[in-house]
Amino acid sequence: MVTPETPADDGVVLVEAENRGLALFLRALQPAQAGPADLGDGALATGGLSYARVQWQTGIAAGVPEDAQGVGEVIVRDFGRLLEGSADRPDGAADVPEFGGSILAGVSQAGWFVDTFVAEGFNAGPEGGVYDAAIALDGTGNWLAINQLADGAAQTPYALPDGEPLTYEEMLTRPDTDPLFVDVAAYTDYYRLRASVTAGDALPEGVVRYDWPAPHASTVAGPGLVFGAADAGGFGCNGGVQVPLNPVDYGPFLRTLVVGVGEVVAGDGELPEPAQFELQDAPASSPESFNGLPGVDLQVPAVDEDTLQPVGGVRFPDAEAPLGRPTPVSLPPVEVAGITSICGNFGGWQPFTAAELAERYGDVEGYLAEYSAALDAAVEDGHLLESEREGMLAVARTAFTAAG
Repeated sequence: MVTPETPADDGVVLVEAENRGLALFLRALQPAQAGPADLGDGALATGGLSYARVQWQTGIAAGVPEDAQGVGEVIVRDFGRLLEGSADRPDGAADVPEFGGSILAGVSQAGWFVDTFVAEGFNAGPEGGVYDAAIALDGTGNWLAINQLADGAAQTPYALPDGEPLTYEEMLTRPDTDPLFVDVAAYTDYYRLRASVTAGDALPEGVVRYDWPAPHASTVAGPGLVFGAADAGGFGCNGGVQVPLNPVDYGPFLRTLVVGVGEVVAGDGELPEPAQFELQDAPASSPESFNGLPGVDLQVPAVDEDTLQPVGGVRFPDAEAPLGRPTPVSLPPVEVAGITSICGNFGGWQPFTAAELAERYGDVEGYLAEYSAALDAAVEDGHLLESEREGMLAVARTAFTAAG
């Protein structure tokens, strides 16, 4: 657990459901290395938020058996109750602060855990609702076969290959205890994770949905891991043939979102209106490009004919003033075949040539003028904190210089 140096009384704590024992949500939120030379940018402390993480997955969390993995949901429920002071404290936990509000968050597989946790009713504790809000990053209704949702299938802490995502109405069936539910879909989630099942204008009360023009997985993994052979510890994406990876980063928008949700939980904030992509009919299912679902009509985002950027959703400066085209949208194989079959989370990238950049923007100052205008719009819409401006402009300048 980490708290600000001077935390507010009864403050808000962000609780991460780990992804395979890793704090991937924290890494996406507050990039840092495991050493004192780089401790991140202080995003949580700036927002006045505390942070805690909890293990739930069999093989990682002690006491979660393979044949009864729903125990992990009980662990996460009672951890939240402990943090808000409604559960008895075990030995050694006397110094753990008591918080006035809490947010359960997870990314990718852990985002599906958040979906599962809420859908199976584990946010209902003996005293009422446990977590005040939930953030499912790349959740989009996907669920894990770890309890009753497995419906007789073998228990596994991952989505089933042909598991149909739950709608929000199916997930949120307990209005007295359901949390504020914030769902975020990445561009690639429409191609690998069937994100269109949960898309739509008629969102239920208590649900907020944002679509981001960024890939599910960032470039941090590096080409060696993404394209490396499976027998050498890699993912073997794109048949091992290296291509540029989609570099669009959602970190500044995630930090803004988390701070905003924290303010809502604290009672003094308001989130931006939902923002989703414009959709069109999906292509035919193929492991080379799109993960279909038998018997279900799916959709994918419409794209700008020139830039191939998705239309609608939250408008990132990197999509409004792009340095390339996000193609292919997802790297093959695009499938949910198992816990290590994640290539479709990575996006490909076709960088603009130096001549194209010069034609579009002139020079770096012309590029930054367009980028800054898009940044202004994102701040105005409430999707981006003003404090992110300086860092984003510096990154944009470096990226253009390197590309040109």
